Amino acid sequence: MPSCLGLYIENNLIKYAKVTKERELVKVDSFGVKFYDKIGDAINQIISETFSYKIPISINLSEETYQYFYFSKLLNKNDLKKAIETEFDSYCYEKGYNRNALETRYALVPDVQENDKIKVIYMSVNKAEINKKIQDFNGNSISQIVPLAMSIPNVADIKTKENILIVNMEEHTTITTILGEKIYSVDKLEEGMESILTSISEKENSYAKAYEICKNTTIYTMEGKELLQENENLYLQDIMPTLYNIVQKIKDFVDNSLNRIDKIYITGTATVINNIDLYFQEYFLYKY
Repeated sequence: MPSCLGLYIENNLIKYAKVTKERELVKVDSFGVKFYDKIGDAINQIISETFSYKIPISINLSEETYQYFYFSKLLNKNDLKKAIETEFDSYCYEKGYNRNALETRYALVPDVQENDKIKVIYMSVNKAEINKKIQDFNGNSISQIVPLAMSIPNVADIKTKENILIVNMEEHTTITTILGEKIYSVDKLEEGMESILTSISEKENSYAKAYEICKNTTIYTMEGKELLQENENLYLQDIMPTLYNIVQKIKDFVDNSLNRIDKIYITGTATVINNIDLYFQEYFLYKY
């Protein structure tokens, strides 16, 4: 039975899950959230507590960026590869980036706007960011480092003809657009749970307590606002402005999309806030 330990790491917290697969059945053996001051100590504690000394460890990539290039479908495989790399080299020259300092990957998808073209989703990250993550593990082996925005669709129930958004509200927020079962774009918002947790932790002097406060906070929708009691409003002023900005930007994104969006999934740390799904639903006519 192969097992794997997955870690999602951001400032001050790590979410983790150890899973085991037997044939087609995947079992979650353990999971949790750990808050840290020293990341190396926290990682070692998780590995020890989950008995994950000799199993593959998968972690999230951070600070990656995405560019998009378009090419004719008539290009053969070798010419297309050269054209893609030339285009990215030009992008780096224009931005003043050191091309050799970047680790890159790309994916090809059909361009939904022009049938005779291919869209290239080109992801890059500074190699120093990857090296830092490796150093944080103090010799513990990492089997893979994956961009969460590109891998999270693997757990979504995607139907062939559906166009969906996956809004992942972690430290920052990413919007993964999936058209016809294929990832079509990744967009990033600066707003996310980091600003919410930081704002509350500055009052409570504890990131862990800020997280628990979010778990025990209920957002009241327009229909339920008359139920809101004065003492329940203590931390909403730290939560609601960020959520409002996120939902407004997503609404603009959907309204300006050239493709109809059939469904929106919301994921990430922000989903611990009660009724966040109903809050989103008030702004969209789609069924979650």
